[in-house]
This record gives sequence, structure tokens and C-alpha cells, in this order.
Amino acid sequence: MRDPLKATTASPAGSSGRASSARRRLVGAAEIGAALERGAEIQLVLCGRGVLEPGDEAIVERARAQGIVVRAAADRERLRLSEGTTPASLLALEGPSARPGLDALMARGGLVVVLVGLRYPGNVGFIVRAAEVAGAAGVVLAESWTRAERASAMRFAMQADRYFPVVDADAEEAVSAARRAGRRLFALETGGARTPWEAPLDDPLAIFLGGEAEGIPAAILERMDEVLRIPMRGFIPSYNVQAAAGIVLGEWLRRAPHPGA
Repeated sequence: MRDPLKATTASPAGSSGRASSARRRLVGAAEIGAALERGAEIQLVLCGRGVLEPGDEAIVERARAQGIVVRAAADRERLRLSEGTTPASLLALEGPSARPGLDALMARGGLVVVLVGLRYPGNVGFIVRAAEVAGAAGVVLAESWTRAERASAMRFAMQADRYFPVVDADAEEAVSAARRAGRRLFALETGGARTPWEAPLDDPLAIFLGGEAEGIPAAILERMDEVLRIPMRGFIPSYNVQAAAGIVLGEWLRRAPHPGA
């Protein structure tokens, strides 16, 4: 399975002039140095612990001088974020800030996933990680959680919130912000009319998923442009919300233009 920082598929700025939500993983001193030279928006540099090679040390110093966050990471973490069988000595994340406010997130290109009333940290963590790897713009958590519960969810997400916007907001606020930004609003519920593969999923779009027991409140559903459903053929009358999110993210990603295309 892929890990956060490996995802490179995200919606670029389109003809609407929206800010890009695209994230790109840079590997090695040469690639990161070239990005610094062209003034790329780099949010994070990961380096090894201990003494660095001279080339890597030079890049780290340049990044720090530009105010870029530099974090020393163990070999195991860098291996998880690298392609191949050996950890990259230097990695960087190019893209917009992972800490936007709600309105700033909604104003970006790409898909925003809004989670309303989910109670299990494992479900939330899976969806956050899947959304990051798929290249979505961000996730909004409309939850009433303690700090410890949120931290638990982000551990299930493999700390994807380090690289990717995960914004806390009330569900009504999320709807209003999406409307102000001109997004279409879809919900995923068992009583929906069309399936995700029958509906237009082009950007800008916000998809709302509800809690495991009660789903999306009626007051929120009334403000959606459309309610979608995923077909079921078995005896059990609903999917786990993790599976439902994975299905709709996969369909969105299948249709999304490849960066640079």
C-alpha cells in the first residue's frame, strides 16, 4: 500500500483560476535543489538523522534559510515514504500549505471530503489516509472529539495530516464554506438516487460522508445538490464507511486528469 507523501495525483489549477491543491514528492538533493532554485512552494524537507552527506546538508541549510520546515526522520519512516528498497536520504513535499483555514481549503482545486459525525478513529484515519493518497485537496472533520480521540485517528492515518489539510469545522460551516467557494455538494447515503459512476464528479466538488450509526443529519442532506448511493447485493444493508469512501475516491481518481496532462 502507498503511504502519505507518495501521492502525486491531485487536481491542478484549472480554467477557474482556483489555487492548485496538487502535492508532489521530491527525492534527493538534485531534485530538491532544482525546486528551490525555481522558487517552488516547498512545505517540508525530511532528512536522515545524524551526520548528513555534504550535498544533503547544503540543501537542508538552504531550506532552513527560506523558512521551510526541516525534520530529521528515522530510516524506517523515510523508507516508507520512498520508492524502492532503500530509504531516500532526502525527501521534500512540494505543494500548498497543509494548514489552511476552512475557506482557503474550499477555494482550492480538487476534491474535499467532509466527514460528519464519525465516531471510530480507525474509520476516520483510513479515510484521511486514502484521501491523501488519492490526491484530494483535503478532509474536513465535522466531529465532536476530544484531542486524544483526534490524535488516535491521525495515528490510524499514518500521520497524513503532516502533509495534507485536515480541517476541523462544524458541518453547517463546511456546507456554507463550500457554497461560498462554488463547490457542488454531494452526499453518500444508502437512499441516494444515482451511483458515483453515474454522477458528475469533476471539480470543484465536496463529498459528505456520515457517521456509522446515524448517517448524515437530515438538515445537512437537505442542503446537498445530490445524494449518491453505492449499490449493494448482499444481505447486510450497508457498507462500512471506510469501504464507501474508498469506492468513491477510486471513481473520482479514475476520472481525474493526470497532473501535467
